[in-house]
Amino acid sequence: MKKISFIGLMIVILTGCRNESKQAVNNAAETPEKDSPIINRKPAAENNTIPESKELPVLNNCTEKTIEYGSEQECLFTGSTIEEVYHTTIKEKEVEKAELLLTELPKQNIEKEINKDGLDFINYTVSSGKIEIEFLFAGGVTTLEMEQQGKNVKRTIIHSAD
Repeated sequence: MKKISFIGLMIVILTGCRNESKQAVNNAAETPEKDSPIINRKPAAENNTIPESKELPVLNNCTEKTIEYGSEQECLFTGSTIEEVYHTTIKEKEVEKAELLLTELPKQNIEKEINKDGLDFINYTVSSGKIEIEFLFAGGVTTLEMEQQGKNVKRTIIHSAD
């Protein structure tokens, strides 16, 4: 039980630290230091060649709760598709080892063998309007569920110990 409490606390701390570091990076990029040498610097809008991705709105923020031997986070993304939420989840690294997910959602059930850094397999279970992705770690399972609910998507991330 102490391990689960520790894991839950670490998730909260890391999530808070990640948000603070993003704000610090954004503030540093906007205001250069007084004595810093800047020569022929183009505005940031001209340097940005990557098209801006659509920010997915979240309704009523995410709710987190502790379940027996784990934790659960549930978010509702308004006006979104499962594909958009999937790509945002990978980009924002909302789950551990998100970089190992397939770049595109599969159309059928797939099991991807990983055997790297404690992650054994990633299972994709696809059904109509819903996808469930299980990360099978040596010490537990992380489940990412995304379900289309009309024009909204409900994303649930469940961390479970063995």
